[in-house]
Amino acid sequence: MAQFYCLSVILSVLCGLILIYSQGESFSDDSFGETAERKSIPAFEKIQESLAGESLFSNELFRLVCGALCFVTGFVIFFVPYNGISVIGDLLPSFACLFAGAGVLLGYFEEKSDSFVMPDFLENAFSSNRLYIGIGSMLVGIVHFILPGVPLL
Repeated sequence: MAQFYCLSVILSVLCGLILIYSQGESFSDDSFGETAERKSIPAFEKIQESLAGESLFSNELFRLVCGALCFVTGFVIFFVPYNGISVIGDLLPSFACLFAGAGVLLGYFEEKSDSFVMPDFLENAFSSNRLYIGIGSMLVGIVHFILPGVPLL
């Protein structure tokens, strides 16, 4: 269905951005090390400042709604692909939406709750790899937008 195709593309890119920039951390702050220096590019600095500060990606309600919608959309497109075979028709976009939505939701609940304790395997899978899940989700969303009818994409 075209509606879920549009939702999967938009939400995988949005959740990817949320996973990368939600806590004010950039590429150099996370796992690439603090010693890696980037040359000053004014346009990139403005984008990073607007995304890293108090923005839409820091809004708690926006993160909760995007994470939940992304997770549900990933589950639905697993069984109802846009143009192809069921289950394997949109496999990568489905997994990208599921992982990005779960990452955003787990980050939200971890931040909001004092009693929420994430199991070690979830901590290793989602919290420590948040940057890579976000980049992967954005890339899959963009490629899925460019090539909508390709099996597995």
